[in-house]
Amino acid sequence: MILVGEELKSRLIQIDPSGAADYESRYKAFNSRMTAAIKRWEQEAAPLKGVAVIENHKEVSYLFNWLGMPILGSLEPKPGVEPSATHLYELVQNQKVHPAKMIVPASNRDPKPSQWLSDQIKIPVVAVPLTVGGSPGAKDLFSLYDDAIKTLLAGLKS
Repeated sequence: MILVGEELKSRLIQIDPSGAADYESRYKAFNSRMTAAIKRWEQEAAPLKGVAVIENHKEVSYLFNWLGMPILGSLEPKPGVEPSATHLYELVQNQKVHPAKMIVPASNRDPKPSQWLSDQIKIPVVAVPLTVGGSPGAKDLFSLYDDAIKTLLAGLKS
């Protein structure tokens, strides 16, 4: 997000050079706040490192990769494609060899496939918000990550 903010600031300065000082100041404040938040999130999320998950599909992979959470399977064989009975069976079989600790769909997805799989392999479903507004606690970018990490940590205790 820091890189996105920097690119946005640069583009805004190109469009509106008279606002350059304001854009620079706002970016500097955002960068400082985001850098501190990343450090805090990484410390808070340390217990998640190495916790294997089954995701819904690639939309949350960036979060798992950042937190060091191995992805052992995806409910959707391709983004937007509902899992077939065969695909779900393969996930059940894979769990016997490579066990995950939780199933983590995005909160805006149909919960039925996740719940079915959870019932079969006896691990919790832990739905994380995908975007701002994706949960009551995800009111802005910072609270989105706060809520996602809090939810994943709670899933460890399930």
